[in-house]
Amino acid sequence: MNRTLYPTLIGVFTSLFAIWSLHTFLIVDDCLDNSGSFDYATAKCLLENGQVYDSQFTTFAVVLYFVVGFVVSFIVSTLIRKVFKIKANG
Repeated sequence: MNRTLYPTLIGVFTSLFAIWSLHTFLIVDDCLDNSGSFDYATAKCLLENGQVYDSQFTTFAVVLYFVVGFVVSFIVSTLIRKVFKIKANG
């Protein structure tokens, strides 16, 4: 495998982890803000009356995930290239 590919792969996997963490935080926080309890086994927000709560910021979240994923991936891969002095052309 080409040595210049490693920083990009590490950046992508780091951004996926960051998006997963951000998603979990936003969903659970939104659930608790609406007086619900988050069921981690089913990944659903249950309100006090037994209904399942659906978040209203889905479009905002998708845009946020895209921006966060791009920025984290770019920063991590750039830092790895600088620290290990890896040139883009090999």
